[in-house]
Amino acid sequence: MAKLLPCVVAMVAVVALCNLRLAAFVPPPAGQSLRHGVHMSTAVGAAAVLGAAPAAFADKIDDAATKLSEASYPFLKEIDWTSPVYGSLPNANPVKVLAVINKALVMGASMDSAALKKGVLAHASAIGHVDSKGMIPLPDYTAINAAIGHMVASVPKNQVIDVFNAAGDVVRKEEVGAYMKSLVNSGDAEAAYKAFWEFKDVVAAAQR
Repeated sequence: MAKLLPCVVAMVAVVALCNLRLAAFVPPPAGQSLRHGVHMSTAVGAAAVLGAAPAAFADKIDDAATKLSEASYPFLKEIDWTSPVYGSLPNANPVKVLAVINKALVMGASMDSAALKKGVLAHASAIGHVDSKGMIPLPDYTAINAAIGHMVASVPKNQVIDVFNAAGDVVRKEEVGAYMKSLVNSGDAEAAYKAFWEFKDVVAAAQR
């Protein structure tokens, strides 16, 4: 984590990349494919019909971020963040990595500036609290998740999907899933993924 946090480019793509990372540990919920799951036009359309206020969604994103953080923190603590694998992408194609960065930059340029600033500051604060194992405190983790939720909610969903699809060509869950899951507690990984899926739905409902 210590090696990932300073990367602002990675930050703007983090929700899509987290989706991939968690998918490397556990499969999507029954009856849903991962790629289908990120297309949430139904939730967005329902929110528009109901005329939900942005402030209400903001509260829901913060609440969902708290729930996600508490549910996934045990899983997070089991990961060896000092491993060199998180400072590089073994066997990754540099051209495909560049494509991910390109999509992430496009997505970042569309983000609400206030939300983006809050996200940058949340990451900067967390960097100052990284321990010797590369972990950050739960309050910092919660603040980052909430900030990312608002950042992603401020961009068109097709841009998030573009980042997700580009990242899927770099990190393939079928190649690393069994190995990565063997390094952590299976139950904690599954709880983290379930919480992330719920968080994703809340953010999508607020997405423009």
